[in-house]
Amino acid sequence: MLWRSVKHDNEGLVSLRYAALALLSAQPMTGYELVRYFDDTVGLMWTAQDSQIYPELRRMEEDGLVRAKTVPRGERAAKRLYKITARGRTALRAWVSTPIPYPPQRDVHRLQITYAELGELSAARSLLTAHLEHYTLRRHQWSTLLDTIRQARFPLLRNRLDTSPPEMHGRILAFKELALEGQVAHADNEIAWARRGLTLVDELEAADAPDQQATEVEDAPGRKVIATGGEDEPQGGSRG
Repeated sequence: MLWRSVKHDNEGLVSLRYAALALLSAQPMTGYELVRYFDDTVGLMWTAQDSQIYPELRRMEEDGLVRAKTVPRGERAAKRLYKITARGRTALRAWVSTPIPYPPQRDVHRLQITYAELGELSAARSLLTAHLEHYTLRRHQWSTLLDTIRQARFPLLRNRLDTSPPEMHGRILAFKELALEGQVAHADNEIAWARRGLTLVDELEAADAPDQQATEVEDAPGRKVIATGGEDEPQGGSRG
């Protein structure tokens, strides 16, 4: 298949390539426009740095997947406008139609919590709170974009619909909604997991509380001993 003929040392660059092709299939863009749309759309599902996107555009041009032309920018400057080619559309269709193996499971946050008993409960609370805050933000971003998609208000989506046959409009919207609904559901699951973890920390701290409060035990009538190893002290009065 055409998309498999593209060789990269980094598998992530392959997905970046097709994310960029997917955006360019809606309309021609400059590198700057592509980065901006990338951040606002597919970047919420596949993160890439500007330093990765620009070199990949040049490689895509070398492979015949996009064509670039220089257009004026202001009175003296110029910019490169990228347009997907027929070869690029063929490669993109092949990629979206081919099952891709799932990567090995690597979840550093689950791994940390798996062995959280080796640290303090306060540290576990901090980890879970950060997890909750991260996915609360992500859920807001994904649900906001989902609402925009449902209302067909996103400029790039609007252009895709305007340049596609009317009978394709429902399919275009439905698959984008499905992808974002999956992201929102993922965030909901992670938020619920973090809250369950914070409840667990509360329970463990409550279970430890009686032991912490019972720091003094009776050692003999009229005297107490500090359980942590402190000096014996009389119950009342001064020594000797």
